[in-house]
Amino acid sequence: MKKIGVILALFALSFVITPDTSYAYGTGDWDPQSSDEFTNQSEIFLSGGGNFKICLSSDSQPGFYQLYEEDPYNRDDAVYSNGTRGLYYKTAGSNDFDENGCHVFRNISGYVDGDQAEFYLKKYSGGNSIVYAYD
Repeated sequence: MKKIGVILALFALSFVITPDTSYAYGTGDWDPQSSDEFTNQSEIFLSGGGNFKICLSSDSQPGFYQLYEEDPYNRDDAVYSNGTRGLYYKTAGSNDFDENGCHVFRNISGYVDGDQAEFYLKKYSGGNSIVYAYD
């Protein structure tokens, strides 16, 4: 009888203790920052570090996109991802975005100055695009 009680207690405890899979503010979920429809450059999105995700709507224009960290006193920094500076969206042979139009920039804490990083997405093709940002 004592064994059954211990087993039930461990079973109940397994529902309370879960592994830490967090990557955004400790919740394990992406926290939406904002969205913006833009032609050349998006609004500023804030990030506390860690990982940062952008998603482009399916109506967004194909072409070359670049994430920058805004710096009011110096030249803005291009944010590198997988060793490259820019991303191609809906371009033949490009695997920069997943099937949902999203790309994750990993380990971006080096771009944080002060309490947070200030990111914006720049596009080098015409037409409107819609970006969603997650931290």
